[in-house]
Amino acid sequence: MREIGMRRGLKWHGLVVMMVLMLAAMGLSACGSNEGTGANNTPAATDGGNAGGSKEGNKDAGKDAEAAEPIRIGMSTEATGDNAMNSVNLYQGVQIAVDHVNAAGGIDGRKIELVVRDTEQNPTRGISIIRDFGQKEKVLAAIGGFYSTVMLAQSPLIKEEKFAFMVATSNVPASVESGMPYTFGVRMNANITAKYALSFIKEQWGTTKVAILHENGGYGKGAAAAMTKALEEEGLKPVAVESFDNAKDKDMTAQVNNAKKGGAEVIYLFGQGAGNGYVLQAMNKLGWKVPIVGENGMANKGVQEVGKELAEGTYAIQTANFNVEQTREPAAKFLEDFKAKFGHIPTTFASAAQGYDGAMMLFQAIGDAELSGDLAKDREAVRDALEAVGPYSGVIKDWDKVFTPDNHDAIDVNSYLMCIWKDGKLVVSDVQ
Repeated sequence: MREIGMRRGLKWHGLVVMMVLMLAAMGLSACGSNEGTGANNTPAATDGGNAGGSKEGNKDAGKDAEAAEPIRIGMSTEATGDNAMNSVNLYQGVQIAVDHVNAAGGIDGRKIELVVRDTEQNPTRGISIIRDFGQKEKVLAAIGGFYSTVMLAQSPLIKEEKFAFMVATSNVPASVESGMPYTFGVRMNANITAKYALSFIKEQWGTTKVAILHENGGYGKGAAAAMTKALEEEGLKPVAVESFDNAKDKDMTAQVNNAKKGGAEVIYLFGQGAGNGYVLQAMNKLGWKVPIVGENGMANKGVQEVGKELAEGTYAIQTANFNVEQTREPAAKFLEDFKAKFGHIPTTFASAAQGYDGAMMLFQAIGDAELSGDLAKDREAVRDALEAVGPYSGVIKDWDKVFTPDNHDAIDVNSYLMCIWKDGKLVVSDVQ
């Protein structure tokens, strides 16, 4: 397995606000590496040695010139809309991975260039982006997938275009499972999350009287279906299932009141940030307080901004926590470089950690793939190499083997970390 320089990165400085404005201004057209170019420009050549692939073919000057070309990696994300901050964390995690690899000379002398596109939370636009990645931009592979409704629309197209796509956050099982050979997940699979959460709920509060409140997109619907399934497997059912429009609804009194009337003793809450904060406000209005367990949406700062002190004591399932000392070297290095580049710790821990680990797993597979210069063959080689990646030591944990032909999800129940809001900070819960 080639050493592609995963341990070292350059320290850069920047502000999230500046980055967001830049992405918005440029339409996310060329962000991700200093060598990156606009969507309609030819990628700039970089200095370097041989590209991965046929060593015999690299002997002539033409192949040497080709070897210097950057490796183009697509990134599909949501820089605009109510999920922008979470998506920015995902992008930032990926960017740190790109910096680490490029600072070490790239992969076989070729730098990584991100081709970043904003889906604007629009499934139709998301589909168009995958088509562009496959046919126009000619990316080798791609990463992204925060907004689940878009990811569900993109997944069949990824299969058609036949390039590997690392799903770094979208929790919907079907985006990776169900006969999707080109998608790989470094995300919290909703089915696994529900079982983990239900086990925690029973141990922590001794109850199975769970009400599910969820946003009405793919993220919330996937979580609701998964928790319903987890309960049914134990001969149970949720006491209430209520949905809301995360972008529009601000009065959640009706949904919360139905959960209360149903006898809920715990709420499984899957909205995004502010939407969850409005649920907290409705509970306070009704004078009703029961434990709340969620995931990335509960880790979003919007929960604090809207719910304020009402967020105290609520739970958020994550795969990392950067408010505590990092005891593992890869996590400590990642956090050091993240703070140096962006001026703060990640604001959504799981998004940043999964973005970084997902990108590094992809880059490791590219280094193992023996690239030939034939794009179609190289895409297949990278996909095959992903199924054999490992060992890999990441921010989240160490893997002996990340994926298998039968399992394209890297995150299992042992990757999860239960966190709790205390004094305005998301910290690790005493109970796991």
